[in-house]
Amino acid sequence: MARVAVITAPNIGYRNTGMLTVDLAFESLRRRMGNGIDASWFTLHPPETVRLRECAQGTEFPFRFRPLAEHLDALRDHDAVVFWGDFLHTRHYLAQDATNRLLDFGIAEDRDAARALLNRTLLFADQPDELLSRTLSYGGTILHNTQSDYEDKEYGPLFSRLMTRSHRVWMRDPLSAAKLAHFRGDRMTEYFGSDAALLSRPGDLDHLPTTEWSQEVPDGGAIGVFLGARTKIPTWLPAFCDSLSDRLGAPLEWLPWFDRDIPSETSHIAARPGDHTVGDLWGVLSRYRLVITDTYHLCVNAWGAGTPVVCLGAPEPVPTTHDDYLTLSDVKKHVFHMAYDATDFYLSTLPDTPEAHERRIDRLVNLMDGGGADAVATRLREHADHSETAFTETLASLLGTTR
Repeated sequence: MARVAVITAPNIGYRNTGMLTVDLAFESLRRRMGNGIDASWFTLHPPETVRLRECAQGTEFPFRFRPLAEHLDALRDHDAVVFWGDFLHTRHYLAQDATNRLLDFGIAEDRDAARALLNRTLLFADQPDELLSRTLSYGGTILHNTQSDYEDKEYGPLFSRLMTRSHRVWMRDPLSAAKLAHFRGDRMTEYFGSDAALLSRPGDLDHLPTTEWSQEVPDGGAIGVFLGARTKIPTWLPAFCDSLSDRLGAPLEWLPWFDRDIPSETSHIAARPGDHTVGDLWGVLSRYRLVITDTYHLCVNAWGAGTPVVCLGAPEPVPTTHDDYLTLSDVKKHVFHMAYDATDFYLSTLPDTPEAHERRIDRLVNLMDGGGADAVATRLREHADHSETAFTETLASLLGTTR
């Protein structure tokens, strides 16, 4: 049996549902490839570093993470290494999110020590070219990297080495794919892959336990709403949601994608009663008529389940402090929708006239009733299936030559 090391971004306590769906997607893919792959899972700090969120407790997940820094040498014992999803190789992630978490959990004593550890674990600073030659990366992004990042005397050479000497790389957005083509000097290879979460197809996550919570949807469907986690709710949005609900004849209900209180701006939207599991959060998506959210991976998973999404995003601000995490920037949501001709469903937080909002609602209803939303979902699914085939064939070929 071939041994594959899978490296993902840390998801402390499984608090981030979207990141969990990214990890589960590799297991979906591994199952479809047959029984010939034994996957070992690594991350900077495992979910169990803190108490698991309530809806994840008791769930038997198909993986058990090991702390990457403590098991770095074990990577060489695997037939292939796969970096799976997220911002793992961007300079801002290494300098911000990743460094801060290493300090928070006492894994590094200062910022310099943290960056040295990240250079070893995520940029493979001390690993031989031979290991890079059997390393794949899928579903990552370098959307916010700029030339000034590559001028960094540590990051620039290490990033360039990893990107150019890895066996193959797929980025989750077309802009990152274009940047990668420049680095590798290869304009013929396809570097645009889907978001890794999309490699779970409908039904793939049915192994997760669910309850009646996700089964009982009102006749005619409902609209799942999750707002306020990533983007400030504009004053006009609650009325917009109510009008859209009236036009579609579908009630609004709060979808607890993360564990957080319902914002005061949307306090009139009731949460579905009862307790839910993590499996319920994914399972309910295909039963909704529509999802309204500001959260990237909820957009990705809902579209992947065939459910249209109205996504809220703010114009891109210029970061002003070291703690303005670019991983939370709204740009990734906008680019995702642009990549699949879905910007009809993307709402800017900028104010507009009531007449303009009514025209937008008309357009959304027409797209949903006339098949336009289905066309977007089909386009996205076909791309994910095509990209998955490229990845699995490459991985199978790599394993065939390394074993």
